[in-house]
Amino acid sequence: MAPSKRDTDPNGERRIPVVYGVDNRFAMPLAAAIQSALDHLGQGYSLDAHIIDGGLSASNRSRIARSFETRPCRLVWLRPDGVPLASLKVGGAITVATYYRLLIPRLLPTHSKAIYLDADLIVQHDLSELWNLPIRDHHLLAVQDQGVRFVSGSYGLQNYRALGIPEGTKYFNAGVLVLNLERWRQDHTDDAIMDYVKRQHEYIRFHDQDGLNAILWRSWGELDPRWNQMPQILQVRTADESPFDEPTFRRVIDSPYIIHFASADKPWRFACRHPATKQFFQYVDRTKYRGVRPSRWGTRLSDVSGAVRSRVRRLLHAIAQASEP
Repeated sequence: MAPSKRDTDPNGERRIPVVYGVDNRFAMPLAAAIQSALDHLGQGYSLDAHIIDGGLSASNRSRIARSFETRPCRLVWLRPDGVPLASLKVGGAITVATYYRLLIPRLLPTHSKAIYLDADLIVQHDLSELWNLPIRDHHLLAVQDQGVRFVSGSYGLQNYRALGIPEGTKYFNAGVLVLNLERWRQDHTDDAIMDYVKRQHEYIRFHDQDGLNAILWRSWGELDPRWNQMPQILQVRTADESPFDEPTFRRVIDSPYIIHFASADKPWRFACRHPATKQFFQYVDRTKYRGVRPSRWGTRLSDVSGAVRSRVRRLLHAIAQASEP
C-alpha cells in the first residue's frame, strides 16, 4: 500500500497516523503514551495523533496540547458520533469509548491505513517499523492475546461453534492494531462488527474485541508479539506455559516493542505492581502531567465514581434496548 500525499508533510517528513480513543479517565495515560511514541520515532518521521475525544475536559485537552507543542507531533481532535454505538454493550470499567476504534474508517475518510493504539501502553520501539509492515489484503494486523489465546478457550468466543470458527483459531488483542481502512470501507466491516455486538450481546465478554475476532477471524495478519506485551505473559515462568517458543518468549519478556497495561493493575492506580510502572512515570514526567502520582484515596474515589457511572450506563443501555422496535 503506497503512501498518500496526506502521509507526507511539506518538509518531506513521513507522517504516521496513530489513533487513540479516550475519555477523561485516560488523559494522563494518553500523554504518556504519545510521549513514549515520540521518544522512539525514527528520523524523518512525525506523528499525527488523532484523538477520538469521548469527554476530555478543557483543562486536560490543553494540558495534552501543551505537552507536545514543540515536538514532531500534530494533534488532531476528533468528535465521535455516538449514535451508532448507543445500544452496544457496556459495563464495569468499560465505557462506550472502547468502541471508538470501530469508527476510525469514518473519522479518517481520506486515509487508507492507520495505526490504532490503546491509551494504556507505552511504546519502546520505532513505530515507523510497525507502520511500514506490509498489510496486504488483511483487514488488520494484530498480536495474539496472551491471556485469551484462542476463540475456543475458556474466555474466548462462547458461540464460536455456531459462528463456524474452527477450534484452536487464535484470538487477537485489539489494543495494538494496524488497520487497512480501504478494506474496511469496501466490506462495511464497522457495520458488521457493530451489528454482531448488538445481536449477540448475551455472548459478549470483551466488547468490541469479541466482535472484531468474530467477524475478522479469517482476515487478520499476525504481528511480532513484541508489538503488544501484555501483563499475562509476565505471570508465566516458562515458554511452555506461554503461546510462544523459547526464543520468542524471551524476546517478548526482555525486549518488548510496546508494553500494554491490559489489566486492572495500571500504573496510575495506587500500589500498581507492574514492573514497568517506573518507566511509565518517566514518560509522564516529560509532559505537563509531571509529578502526578496516584493516591490511595484518589483511587478509591475513582472506583466509587466508576461504579456509579457503570450503573447509569447499564440503565441507559437497558432503556435503549427496551425502546427498540
